[in-house]
Amino acid sequence: MRRNLGYLISTMIIIGLPCAAHASAAETPPEDGPDLVLVLSGGGARGAAHIGVLRVLEEMHIAPDMVVGTSMGSIVGGLYAAGWSPDEIEELLVSIDWNAVFTDKVPRNELSFRRKQDDRPYLIDARLHLDEDGFYLPAGLISGQSMEILLQTLEARSRPEQDFDRLPIPFRAVATNIKTGEAVILDSGSLARAMRTSMSIPGLFPPVILDGQQLVDGGSVANLPIGIAQDLGAKSVIAIDISSPITRDDETLKNFFDIYKKLNALLTVSNRTTDVARLRPNDVLIRPELGDISFLAFDRATETVALGETAAKSAADQLLPFVASPSEWEAFLRRQRRPPTDTIHVDRVRLEGSGLINRSVAMTSLYIQPPADLDPEQLRRDIMRLFHLRHSGIVSFRVDEVDGVQELVIDAPPPPYGRHSFQFGLGIFDDFEGNGEYTLSVRHQMLPANRRDGEWQTLLEIGSSSQFVSEFYQPLGPRLRWFVAPSINISRKRQDIWVNGNPWATYNLSQQEIRLSGGRVLGNHSEIRLGAFYSDNELDLQVGDPFFPNFEKNRAGFDLTYLHDTESSVMFPRSGGDTRIRLTRTLEAMGSESDQTQFSISMGHAWSFGEYTVVPYLEFGDNQDPETNNFTDLYFLGGPGRLSGLGNEELFGDSLILARIQSYRRLKKIDLAGISIRLYTGISLEAGNTFFFDESLALDKLLYGGTVFIGAETPIGPLYLGYGYTEGGRSRWYLAIGDHF
Repeated sequence: MRRNLGYLISTMIIIGLPCAAHASAAETPPEDGPDLVLVLSGGGARGAAHIGVLRVLEEMHIAPDMVVGTSMGSIVGGLYAAGWSPDEIEELLVSIDWNAVFTDKVPRNELSFRRKQDDRPYLIDARLHLDEDGFYLPAGLISGQSMEILLQTLEARSRPEQDFDRLPIPFRAVATNIKTGEAVILDSGSLARAMRTSMSIPGLFPPVILDGQQLVDGGSVANLPIGIAQDLGAKSVIAIDISSPITRDDETLKNFFDIYKKLNALLTVSNRTTDVARLRPNDVLIRPELGDISFLAFDRATETVALGETAAKSAADQLLPFVASPSEWEAFLRRQRRPPTDTIHVDRVRLEGSGLINRSVAMTSLYIQPPADLDPEQLRRDIMRLFHLRHSGIVSFRVDEVDGVQELVIDAPPPPYGRHSFQFGLGIFDDFEGNGEYTLSVRHQMLPANRRDGEWQTLLEIGSSSQFVSEFYQPLGPRLRWFVAPSINISRKRQDIWVNGNPWATYNLSQQEIRLSGGRVLGNHSEIRLGAFYSDNELDLQVGDPFFPNFEKNRAGFDLTYLHDTESSVMFPRSGGDTRIRLTRTLEAMGSESDQTQFSISMGHAWSFGEYTVVPYLEFGDNQDPETNNFTDLYFLGGPGRLSGLGNEELFGDSLILARIQSYRRLKKIDLAGISIRLYTGISLEAGNTFFFDESLALDKLLYGGTVFIGAETPIGPLYLGYGYTEGGRSRWYLAIGDHF
């Protein structure tokens, strides 16, 4: 239990030291090494069993002289070494949203208003980036930002030491040099970075760069690092093995997760077997019986902790020789117990890094007004919001004490790729009655386009209808709330005209528009903008008998738009709302064919009760000065959720009214490695109609109907299959994928 200067010097392991399995042997173990080393293996969510073992060790008054951990074992072991109690670690583990940690996402309503609009139109989540060598391929499925900030927050709450020998319990984390395949022992620096490195699962997370080395999860070389503990001079070892077992040969590997679990077990079995063989008579191996608990089953943490306790109690007789005397135990508790702080005190904030992020933008995103005692969870959300501006690489932070002043230092380095990115999308719509549409989409974004946080965005869609939209968005002012946004829009839309429930004609409406908008962003929830526009419009009959005459017309004027967006999702929101209000005035003085005024409003809000969600929705539109047969100003109604028994955009008129109440139940949710899938089933009740200028809007003229559907949120966009009915005996099935949802 005693530690002296010779021990401190002898155990200062240089990062990169190879160890058992090990490309070369370590130097001769120090004679005055630690008496008892606690070795914690990797195993993902199964690592919660370590907490149960720690709890029993404390009940027996067993005090380790050092902790060595790999992967999840490095997190539990690192926190215990830093002063957390087993109860505090369990409370933390249970409270963490591990789905969010392993997807790098934040709730949509916490994003900036501008980034929320990236969800419209629906495109595949993954982005293809460009760098100086061409297309950039990431080193991991997810960036690891969420994991990084979680661990740094825990480190800040733990009052850490840079020398891991100065922690309440000396600590070592094990990683792998991905280039050489050698074990790397981490004994100093950032505790959060050491834990993050030790569990940087290859393929899932990118390697961590430390001292020029590319480091990944230590499990592939020493998942149960008994040999490393012995090389450090351990006289005795208590090893807790929660590694995923090798299952029977006749098992059926049904999906990606089954295969990944099998591969994980195969990668660790060899080095684990080698390390177990190094156990000596005075060592103890504890192997909790975790059954079908997988390395991803974080939702079973409480159960896993209990199984760890059971295993440790079963080994009580073997553990008795390590029981400390009362005085030794009291000294251990005085040294080890450093309860984590509930807040992180900050006197000032400093932004580091040579990235592209604008300081004004960064400080606006952080919501920090020092001096302050920061809530760790709020700080984590602030950093994640900063990362999701997409102007930097992995954002990290630390708290430095300079002359008694606590300084929060935020490092926002440049991203590992360039400023250009591409997204792709697919839209398919079919009502199984001969009416179908398809769209292929690609969006280019340049973020940022300049040092003032400008953005250049271009969207190209081709298919049944096509469009090309390009906008340059330039924030203004010290807080970048005001903006100007010039844009062009070239589109061709196929429009079917229905008469008495039957397709009558198909037209092409071609438009070319230039626009200059300006406005203000209101927090992260709303935007108001005023736009001046000029457009050429051409209507051509393609198929059928003419209902509208072909024309070429100009429209020019102003529009005022208010957008409010707090939806948790644009597909199947479970909370928040979306409101869109637009007032348009065309003017002959600006080159328009006529003076006209249009007004439209749509608004909906989602409320959830358990897995059930209710979304009332209201839409109204009106042409106050309509021209006869002015096709460009018409409102259309019909299709999924818009009188679902009718054909797509079957009804048209100078005015529109639609009321809908939709309810759906979430059946399944999956979040893993950036993949997010939600499955829903639901119904909607609908009432609405369109009216021409000489008709009065009356409730007795509304059409009523409804829909039953199943739907899903997927990485490629929404999937929707529904059956709709509208009074008059009109009904149809729908299949919608992607942007045609």
